[in-house]
Amino acid sequence: MSEFWFDKDEKFYVEFSIRGYGRTQKFSSEYDDCVEWHEILDDVVKTLEASYGYSFKLPDNLGVYYPGKTDDE
Repeated sequence: MSEFWFDKDEKFYVEFSIRGYGRTQKFSSEYDDCVEWHEILDDVVKTLEASYGYSFKLPDNLGVYYPGKTDDE
C-alpha cells in the first residue's frame, strides 16, 4: 500500500475557504495528533465568524459524535 494513505508526522490538517459578499476567508492549519476536537472547532468557528462579521452561539456539546447518536438518524 502506498505511503500516501498514511501521515508519517501524525498530524491533523484542516483546510477550507468560505466566500460570500465578495470576500473570501481561507483557513489552513495543522494540529498535533493529540488535539482535542474543540480546539479545531474553535478555529473553524473563528474563521466563519470573521467571514460573516458576527459571532455564533454554538452548543457546548457540538461535535461529530454525541451520546445517543445512531446510524438511523
